[in-house]
Amino acid sequence: MTLLPPTYDIARSYEENLSAGPVYAGAIPPAPASRKTWSFLGFELSSPIGVPAGPLLNAAYVDLYAQLGWDVPVYKTVRSVARASHPVPNCLFISTDTLSEADAHSVRAVAPAPQSVAGLTITNSFGMPSMAPDDWQADIRRASEALRPGQLLVVSVVGTPGADGRGLEDDFAHTAALAKAAGARVIEANFSCPNVASAEGELFRDARTSASIVRKIKQRIGDTPLIIKIGALPEEHLAAVVEACLPFLDGVAAINTVPLSIVDAEGNQALPGTGRLKSGVCGAAISEVATEMTARLLRIRDRLNAKFAVVSVGGVMSERDIDGRLAMGADLVMSATAAMWDPLLAHRWKDSHG
Repeated sequence: MTLLPPTYDIARSYEENLSAGPVYAGAIPPAPASRKTWSFLGFELSSPIGVPAGPLLNAAYVDLYAQLGWDVPVYKTVRSVARASHPVPNCLFISTDTLSEADAHSVRAVAPAPQSVAGLTITNSFGMPSMAPDDWQADIRRASEALRPGQLLVVSVVGTPGADGRGLEDDFAHTAALAKAAGARVIEANFSCPNVASAEGELFRDARTSASIVRKIKQRIGDTPLIIKIGALPEEHLAAVVEACLPFLDGVAAINTVPLSIVDAEGNQALPGTGRLKSGVCGAAISEVATEMTARLLRIRDRLNAKFAVVSVGGVMSERDIDGRLAMGADLVMSATAAMWDPLLAHRWKDSHG
C-alpha cells in the first residue's frame, strides 16, 4: 500500500490537529453488506477491528473512523485536568528493522518517510495531553452520537498525581467515573505511556499498584467493563500483573509502544525538550513484540481458566495482520499507525470477509 498523507498532520501541533479535525479527502465507501457479528464484553459488533487510544483526538476523528468501518474507536486518553501536549515534532519516521523486547531503550535514528505502509514505523511523543473534563465530557457525548449500530466507544483514562489534591490511584478512579458519566460504554485504564516522565507512565510493571487502581476504578464505575492497556512484559511478570488485577478487570490490551531513544542523523536528541530522548515507537517494527504479547496473554488466560478479553495492538499494518491476530485467539485487533496512513484498512478487511 503506497504511503498517503496521514489523517493526523504530523507537521502541525497537537492543538492545531485537535482544532482542525482529521485530514481526509477520500470518499466514504458504503459499508459492506454482512450480517455477521462479533461479541465483545457483552456487546454485538459489526467487526472485531478498532483504533486504540492515540489517533482519535476528539469526536470529529471518532466520527470519520466510524464511517470508515473502524467499529471499536478508543477516545484518546483523558485526564481530570487539562494538560498541553509536548511541542512538535511529535511523530518522526524511524529507521529500524523489526524490534525485539531486548531492543527496548536502545537507540534508533530518524529517517525519511518510507514508500509504503508495510515499512512504516514512527515515534509517538505527546505526553498524554488532555482537554479539561467539561470539554472532553461534552465531546465524548458527541462522539457517542456519531457511532452506528454494531459500534462501541471505549474511553481511555489516566490518573494525574496531585490533581485537585488526589493521589494517582484516586484520580484514576475519579477520571474513569467522569468518562462513564459522559457516555463511555467501556473504560480503558492506560497503564503504559513511555512519553511521560511521571509516575503514571509505566504502571503496568507494578502488579500491586495496578491491582489497587483497577479495584478503585471498579468501585466507581460498577458494571461498566474495564480494560487495562499495558506494555511488554516477560510471561511470569505479566501473569503476576494479570492475576493481581483479575478480580476487577474485563480485558487486557497490549501493547502500547516499544520505548526507544530517538536521535537525529548527528546522534543528537531528535525530539526537543527535557525528558524526551526516550519516546514510544509504534508501527511495523513492533509487530513481533506485540504478537508475542498476545500469545502470552492467551496462554495466561488459559492457564488461569479466566475469561478476560484480549485486545491485540501493535504492528497491525495489513488485512493479513488482522487475520493473524484473530486466528491466534485475540478478541479484538486494533491498529493505530496503519489506521492513520491507511484509513481504509478496516473497510478492505470487512469487504473481503463478508
